[in-house]
Amino acid sequence: MNRTMRAVTAGALAVTTLATLAAFSTVPASQAAAGPKKPKPGTVTIYLTRHGETMLNTLERAQGWSDSPLTEEGRLSAEHLGAGLAESGVKFEAAYSADMVRHWETVSLALDELDAKDEATRDERLREISFGKFEGAKNMEMWAAIATELGYANVGELFTDPDFDFVEGLSAVARLNEGSGLVAETPEQVAARAVEALDDIAAEQAKHGGGEVLVVSSGITIMLALGTLGADVSELTSGIENGAVSELVYNRGEWTIKTVNDLSYVEAGSD
Repeated sequence: MNRTMRAVTAGALAVTTLATLAAFSTVPASQAAAGPKKPKPGTVTIYLTRHGETMLNTLERAQGWSDSPLTEEGRLSAEHLGAGLAESGVKFEAAYSADMVRHWETVSLALDELDAKDEATRDERLREISFGKFEGAKNMEMWAAIATELGYANVGELFTDPDFDFVEGLSAVARLNEGSGLVAETPEQVAARAVEALDDIAAEQAKHGGGEVLVVSSGITIMLALGTLGADVSELTSGIENGAVSELVYNRGEWTIKTVNDLSYVEAGSD
């Protein structure tokens, strides 16, 4: 009810006015006073994707907070990813990526194939785990140090142990960096920041009615986030593939994992 009507004190006029409003309005008076009803937050589907193959991937070197550009194969897989998503009819309302070159190249190439009008938003919380002093080192050098830290005779013994816990190995990297003065994250720290980013991205999109969102991150970060959100990643012995998609559905603060490590979009886009 507007200010003029509240100022009216004559009983007859007030009764007549309220009767008229009741006859022509289907909105309850209490709701009209509170303003238009806000739409309920919508369901959000996040397509959580690993970046394409990089130079350091092919050189088999640890790549966490260090960075390198996509290889020709990496660029092709990013384009195929976008083409496959477009062919499936996905319409992204927004896109995000970690803040490094490999993530930005991947999301940008995919969005080009999708004819997206807007660029992705960078979020450093989506970047890979930091390996500290092992950044840029040969992967086997890092894993040899992990094996020794965990009490194995050698890397071969570690890799053939069916009870080896990958997360425990990542925790060993953080311990091996103690006193180095370099940032080396624990799995728990990475999972916390990544899930926080996904929560924020999904909640923001839900405010705008929901929809589908493309998010490009890194392999270990994706695995840790998926595990935290309830996915079974025990079978991912080779990790998340370059360009693979994991679909996560967010509804009213709850997550459901639909797919994990799905390469079907890249494969469809390469036909």
